[in-house]
Amino acid sequence: MEICILQLGTYGDMILATPIISAIKNHFPEAKINFIAGHRNHLIIKHNPYVSKILIWSKLPHLLLRNIFYLRTRKFNVFVNPKDHFSREGSIISQIVRADTKVGLNRNKKIFDIEIPDEKLNSKLHFTQRIFRAFEFLGIKLEDDEIPKPQLFYSRDNNDYFANFLKENNLKSFDYIVFNISASQPRKTFSDKALNEIFSQIEFNFPLVLTFDYKDTERALNLRGKYFHPYLYFSRNILDVFPLIENSRAVITPDTSIVHIATAYSKKTLAFYSGLDEFFYKFHPNNNLCAVVRAEKGDPGIQTIPISQIISSIISFLQTI
Repeated sequence: MEICILQLGTYGDMILATPIISAIKNHFPEAKINFIAGHRNHLIIKHNPYVSKILIWSKLPHLLLRNIFYLRTRKFNVFVNPKDHFSREGSIISQIVRADTKVGLNRNKKIFDIEIPDEKLNSKLHFTQRIFRAFEFLGIKLEDDEIPKPQLFYSRDNNDYFANFLKENNLKSFDYIVFNISASQPRKTFSDKALNEIFSQIEFNFPLVLTFDYKDTERALNLRGKYFHPYLYFSRNILDVFPLIENSRAVITPDTSIVHIATAYSKKTLAFYSGLDEFFYKFHPNNNLCAVVRAEKGDPGIQTIPISQIISSIISFLQTI
């Protein structure tokens, strides 16, 4: 059986979708599992040994034509678009793909042979549980409260890059804290004022390693210029972050992708979440070692969390590690 799964979107979405890969392989050992993924999020499954092929979707004309040609000249046994809400791009791709059976959410046009529940019916479910619901027709089912943890893989090159970082900074595995300062939007991470207060008031009991997106490089450099203790981890891509978190003692982050990576490795985590309940139901930590601080109800970011509460929560968290 050859399966094709459409999973565009964020790093976090793909991280939380990874458990379905091994679940399919356990039920159908001979299955070939293919993905249509984005330019960024395909990295999450790049080294997954159970993934046969990844088609990287692109809107660049020459790549778009190549992808369309590839999809139109092949036919899968099963195609699954597990997104539980409408996406125009996802709908177009789903019509391009050729498959004996198509599974997904129909809207005005009937594209899919088997329909999945929409986001209203899934409103109290975690993202991973929603993914699994799209595969129930294959006999792949979860227990009522079961949420499998992400399964992540990285290359020897990623591990070597991380090992060199430890060596150059005289750090040891499981003896440092990862502090992430980046998120998808400024409102979802710490303000400059909050970061200055954190690093001026808190005495960290372990070496601190800052992780950050390229766009926040200047913020990270400014912090290192003011405070002597943070080490800066200049990751080349998200895969470099995997071994860093896997070998850390604990993680502090306002970004859900980092929360989910920490979940994969069962790390003690302090996570800062928005005040949006629907978002929290969908992306809450699946990790009993994770403490959560949430913003005021309705806040799409974390800016309504008082700086004093951020500091006190970090101090309390440090006492547990």
